[in-house]
Amino acid sequence: MTYSQKFFNSANESNPEGELAVNILVGNIIEIATAHANMLGIGNPAMAHLGAGWVLSRLTIEMTRYPKCNTSYVLKTWVENWNRHFSTRDFSVEDEAGNILGYARSVWMVLDMTTHDNFGLAHLSLPDESVYGEPCPIAPQAKHTEILPYLTSESNANPKALKANVPDAEYTFKYNDIDFYRHVNTVRYITILLNRYSLEEFDRNFVNRLELSFLHEGSFGDTVSILRHNSSPLDSAFSLVSHKTGRPVIFARLTLAPR
Repeated sequence: MTYSQKFFNSANESNPEGELAVNILVGNIIEIATAHANMLGIGNPAMAHLGAGWVLSRLTIEMTRYPKCNTSYVLKTWVENWNRHFSTRDFSVEDEAGNILGYARSVWMVLDMTTHDNFGLAHLSLPDESVYGEPCPIAPQAKHTEILPYLTSESNANPKALKANVPDAEYTFKYNDIDFYRHVNTVRYITILLNRYSLEEFDRNFVNRLELSFLHEGSFGDTVSILRHNSSPLDSAFSLVSHKTGRPVIFARLTLAPR
């Protein structure tokens, strides 16, 4: 079973290059995933009495181009697979003529809102016909890699880790970064990452592939170091590391492609 929804890309939701902004696309991906889960009777309203709800664990997006400003596009979603702990949900993005612009793959878990542990999916019931089973035709997300700070001493470095080759930056999560679960919203993470690039870089290139892996929760007032390793002018890996815990909050990879 697939579920589709049509969206209109207004000027307010476009980037400076006149196309759908990546953070808006991700927000709409989460919106249609929520709508489909609610339609199937497995959404957050069905779990409110348990004090549990869906959260995103991983997201991979791969786009060949983006919808232009003042055009419509269609997001389609389906459940690829389902087990006791996680669910994989896929998406396609189509333009007004039905041409595929890109795909996304997401991995979701149900979080216990009190303990913030994985609640599991055993309490949910999903008919077999609701699992579409068609795999998403993009490469799976690679494993995340530790990134060491820019000024790390080579003698203390983990030999398997990447070392930041761009000076570290800092960011403190504020009110507008926090969502209903009182942790940092997925879209805000993407905005923070995209703001590490210049306008000129995005005038020349677009985000061809984005990988996000959510490792620990970020909360209001937390300060993170933004560690960045560029493996090429178009390929970057990022890690946001909490000053409070010393642990990475997210790991991300962005691959750009020339326009």
